[in-house]
Amino acid sequence: MPNIKDIELYVPKNRKLNWAFFQETRCMAFLYSRLLPKLNGKENKGIQVFCVESLVYKEQIDRFDSITFNYLPVFVEADVEAFLANTSEEEKKEHALEIVHRGMKLAAHELSWDLSVLEDIYYTIKDLKYENIYPLLKKSSPNKKYTCTILCHHEVKSIDVYLEVKKRNGGVIKKEKLFSVDNTYEQNLFSDYGSLKWILNHKVEFADKDYKTVYTLTFLEKDTPEDLVWRIDKTRK
Repeated sequence: MPNIKDIELYVPKNRKLNWAFFQETRCMAFLYSRLLPKLNGKENKGIQVFCVESLVYKEQIDRFDSITFNYLPVFVEADVEAFLANTSEEEKKEHALEIVHRGMKLAAHELSWDLSVLEDIYYTIKDLKYENIYPLLKKSSPNKKYTCTILCHHEVKSIDVYLEVKKRNGGVIKKEKLFSVDNTYEQNLFSDYGSLKWILNHKVEFADKDYKTVYTLTFLEKDTPEDLVWRIDKTRK
């Protein structure tokens, strides 16, 4: 039986609103998904949270036309237009979490999960201050003295991608932002970028899967952190 691996928020009957809402709630939906333990989904691999103005519309929706295959549908009331009109990204994260959590509690009832597991996730996200930061790629240098990690900071309207180098003891040498993408559906980023390799003990390359865009970091530690040599070059092919 499959475990639940994904949560998607969906606005039926309005493609434009649905795409905008999906994009701006994805940071919280994906963070919640990442924190899920192994939960039996019976025949489902994900949860699709239908966001409707009123639950009276629930019976009017053609489920076969709207439901994602192998996703369990649940229905919650949400004012999608008010959400999108809000200019505060922090408030959007808070509101998105509430919607996701309400939907997941409905799924828990349907699939006989322990609700305390979801409550732990809910409060963990609050403790994280709604920050969704995760590694895209991570590799150690040939001499094992350094670790380079490509980190994603998943926000409401973008995913910001950083390169970070740490010492073996965990101390951060430096972290620098490389680029941002407007598409917040993380799977597109995962499918585009997949190459991280050390060329030397102090030189590392990060590239897309087609090797059309390459970021090359050259660094050298000095006696004081202020004298660190750190240079990132971007090349396109």
